[in-house]
Amino acid sequence: MKEKNIYLVGNPNCGKTTLFNQLTGLTQKTGNFSGVTVEKKEGYISLPNIELKITDLPGTYGLGGIAEDKKIAYEVLLKRKEDEVVIYVLDALNLERGLQFLLQIIDMGAPTLVVLTMKDVLEKKRIQLDLEKLKQSLGLQIVLVNAKSGEGIAELKSLLAKEESFQKQKRLWKWDEKEESYLNSLKQKLKITTNEAEFFLTQSLKFLNGDPHLQDNRNLNQFPIETKELLSREIESKSFHFGYQEEMIHRSILIKKIISNSIFYPNVTKGGWEEKLDQIFLHPVFGFLCFFLLMGILFQSLFSFAEIPMDLIEGGITKLQDFTGSYLPDGPLRSLLVEGILGGVGSVVVFVPQIALLFLFIGVLEESGYLARASFLMDRLMGKFGLSGKSFIPLLSSAACAVPAILGTRTIENKSDRFTTIMVSPLIMCSARYPVYILIVGTVFSYPPIFGIFNVQGFVLFSMFFLGMAVSFTFALIFRKTVFKENASYFVMELPRYNLPSIKSLFFTVYGKVKSFLATAGQIILYISILLWFLSHFPAEYKDEVWKTSPIESSYIGRVGKVMEPAIAPLGFDWKIGISILTSFAAREVMVSTLAVLYGSEEEGEESESLRETLRADKKSDGSFVWTPLTGISLLLFFAFASQCMSTLAVTKKETGSLLWPTVQFLYMTTLAISTSFIVYQLGKILGFV
Repeated sequence: MKEKNIYLVGNPNCGKTTLFNQLTGLTQKTGNFSGVTVEKKEGYISLPNIELKITDLPGTYGLGGIAEDKKIAYEVLLKRKEDEVVIYVLDALNLERGLQFLLQIIDMGAPTLVVLTMKDVLEKKRIQLDLEKLKQSLGLQIVLVNAKSGEGIAELKSLLAKEESFQKQKRLWKWDEKEESYLNSLKQKLKITTNEAEFFLTQSLKFLNGDPHLQDNRNLNQFPIETKELLSREIESKSFHFGYQEEMIHRSILIKKIISNSIFYPNVTKGGWEEKLDQIFLHPVFGFLCFFLLMGILFQSLFSFAEIPMDLIEGGITKLQDFTGSYLPDGPLRSLLVEGILGGVGSVVVFVPQIALLFLFIGVLEESGYLARASFLMDRLMGKFGLSGKSFIPLLSSAACAVPAILGTRTIENKSDRFTTIMVSPLIMCSARYPVYILIVGTVFSYPPIFGIFNVQGFVLFSMFFLGMAVSFTFALIFRKTVFKENASYFVMELPRYNLPSIKSLFFTVYGKVKSFLATAGQIILYISILLWFLSHFPAEYKDEVWKTSPIESSYIGRVGKVMEPAIAPLGFDWKIGISILTSFAAREVMVSTLAVLYGSEEEGEESESLRETLRADKKSDGSFVWTPLTGISLLLFFAFASQCMSTLAVTKKETGSLLWPTVQFLYMTTLAISTSFIVYQLGKILGFV
């Protein structure tokens, strides 16, 4: 079967990802672009006689610039093979902005098919679009779709299978007369006839003219040395104006003509519901109240709505353990499978409903257009801490995971802003902390709901999010005042329209994120669970045909734990908590599986209980409970600030290009974690708390 590669290109918020999900469904996979750690999505479509591979490029407003997303799109399109084609996603309500980028793609000579999105919004706003005139103006095939509902997708798929749907077009706009005339004479002199060669020539002229968006001479090097010398001489001796800015002006003139001929807007009265919502969401007081109210609802819902599926998963794992145990004789294999693997991995799988809810909530905020408004609002606050609103989206993305958040800082051009954001991102509460927080909060704060609605656990979780954000802002200010003193960059952004999130797109987003969480964390948890099972059951022996393990305190792990216990006792931690902190350095959520294995070993032979109930019942040698509210707060603070994620440190090294910054990040966060836990626990004891 024939195969074809297609690149999906377009502006941010144009419906590109929703379209990608519609086209590829569950056949997508994620990875990194070659040579860089920026995530890409690839998906496949099987059509009669042809297999299509679609690569979703980062959303960008154009190919010129130094931001990483623009550089990647430029590199990929520049190096595409001759038979590789482009689907350009064009937002029907932002034609002027989208056509700027499309004209650049045309200039490159890429065979292109245009997908016009937002069909539903056009109809809702009663905007009339003359599709035939738009096709004639651009000389390209265009299909109008509603990416959310799937309307027009069947027609699009039928076009994808046809070679002639992807058309090449000549440059549609013109330079000023002097530059255009010189370019035409050069094309004749150098015998340039193709779009691709003309693109290299104009890029070379812009480079020689000192365009700041072109920082290397790779296009110029496409030509022989005598041509390079000729171009250099003539550009130096004559005052030509070849540059990105001039291009934009000439393209804009053409775009206005195209739009005025093909789209007709009704008379719009001001003061619609979108404007009224913006007056609230962007208000300096009400805007912040709305933001924190939304975050409060999120953390309340994590406990309120996830309890039932969590109980079902927990019950399912217990039944699986019973089923597996009943078919195996007593011995090491049964113990390894039931207590080590199922107990360890199952203890983390049980938190999947809450992780899924978190990603769903963030997805709704992003797709609805609220997240961009929150960034705009936060710009005012973040300016007081030496950052711009550009840092807010990476910081809020840290609520899911610090690794993509740090990669997301590549869109920040200002180096000081970028490095500061990288250094403080891991302080924001991430999804890896949720299983730990939920276990601790659920264990030590098991109080009934206030007014029957607001549960204390949700309030504590929200407080931890707020604390993480407050401390990250504080350390951002410290870094900006001490190490990164360069002035903050300006934050300019276009607010997207309010949109009803696509259920299908949200489903694929949540599915992909949960799958990634289980795949990455699951492997580490499995390996550590097996290692811990061994260390917590051995030395062991067969005696009188009965397999006897050591008591947990006498096992290998127990001996290590007892040695380290005096060092962590001032923080309120016993040796089992200490071991779980050690193992969670690989990944924070490993703490939960570690406790499950350690307590599972201790409770062997007793009636099965949930991990939280087992923790609540655990006592010290003096008869006092190990898991008290004071110990819980101390442990929460430790996990809020400790740098326990090897992936985050690795990506910090990659992005800063130095071992220095991950070292600083690890040291300042660990010091903050230990000192905060110590002060809070000791102060709490002095005040009489337990």
